[in-house]
Amino acid sequence: MKPNAFALIAICSTFLQSDAWSDPLSLSDAVSRALEKSPALAPYSAELRIADAKLVTALARPNPELEVEAEDILGSGEYREFESAVYNVGISQLIELAGKRKQRAEIARAGQEAEAHRYEAARREIIAETANRYIETLAAQAIEENAVHDLRIADEIVKKLELLREGGRGSEIEIGQAELGKNEATLVLESARRESTIARTRLAATWADTEPDFSSVTGSLQPPSQPSHSLEELKSETCDHPALLLASSQVDVSKEELTLQEKEKTPDLTLGLGYRRDSAIDDNAVVLGFSLPLPLFNKNEGGIAEASANIEKSRALENQTRSTLELAVAEAHARLRSATKEYDLISHKMLPAAQKQHQTLAEGIELGRVKYLDLLEARRALNAVRKQQIDSLIRYHSARVQIESLCGTEP
Repeated sequence: MKPNAFALIAICSTFLQSDAWSDPLSLSDAVSRALEKSPALAPYSAELRIADAKLVTALARPNPELEVEAEDILGSGEYREFESAVYNVGISQLIELAGKRKQRAEIARAGQEAEAHRYEAARREIIAETANRYIETLAAQAIEENAVHDLRIADEIVKKLELLREGGRGSEIEIGQAELGKNEATLVLESARRESTIARTRLAATWADTEPDFSSVTGSLQPPSQPSHSLEELKSETCDHPALLLASSQVDVSKEELTLQEKEKTPDLTLGLGYRRDSAIDDNAVVLGFSLPLPLFNKNEGGIAEASANIEKSRALENQTRSTLELAVAEAHARLRSATKEYDLISHKMLPAAQKQHQTLAEGIELGRVKYLDLLEARRALNAVRKQQIDSLIRYHSARVQIESLCGTEP
């Protein structure tokens, strides 16, 4: 992997509190696998080799041509058969003028640079997609842990109600309701485990594995932190994004192609050197020649106009790419701020209130003062708030990953 890939992995890892375990998968291991095995990167590797081959072709000189002629043969009279034959054997070489070959090489080198940026942009997308699926897996694990905790509480409530019944304060109806609540918690846990399996499978698919070879991923989704950069600062960082560098390199390619088209106005010279054998007089001679096209009717106006239009097109695409990147950063920054506010509201107000309500009703169950259905509703409300908290963390970290992918820096 290239250094910038390592840097982006390090940035993504800042929102995870990971343990260096061998069996659970870490974020850096997931990204390494994706970059090594992802089918999405295979075509780009071939494109890089194609760009290298184009440079070799551009640097190659034109091949010389061998010319063989036989004159005054197979005629009549003194020209019958080969008695008066004249043989010409020569070699001609095309001499490209105005530095056309060198200019083609410059275009090929610019194409190499463009393909390198295209490849790096694809690598960033793979890293970001892997990080997002890793976040989804972490969230699924958190939901599964909550479901396990909820089932344990539901089981304890059933046991407490059974003890109350033995003491003469419980009822069969409430025990039945508690059993239904426990079954509901069991179904929720099974659903959470299924979602965890799906999340791990989606994560493994980024490196083309159909079955995950890991049972879990390390780390946990950390609470939002205060941003260290303003939106304008983040937008300025997009100038180094591979997609924008690719668009800029396409402008350079178009400029080099215009230069080549202007050089094409200069005709190329063909030089020839040959040997002449005249059988009729038994003499030999050297033949020299050259040819030069006369640019009377075709001065390559069309090629020059097309190359000029391509420059304007490339510049427009460059501006469009810059605007698209800045808009994406602005949208991700807005989602980041929104998710942060939502998380703060849930964590500081909604979740403590739901936990207090559930705890109060749970204590009331032990004293026989609260109906179980009230406790069940409180538990459902608490689980809903916990789910909202996890959802806000998913949105926060997904927005953070997008900003880091677009800007190459922490938000």
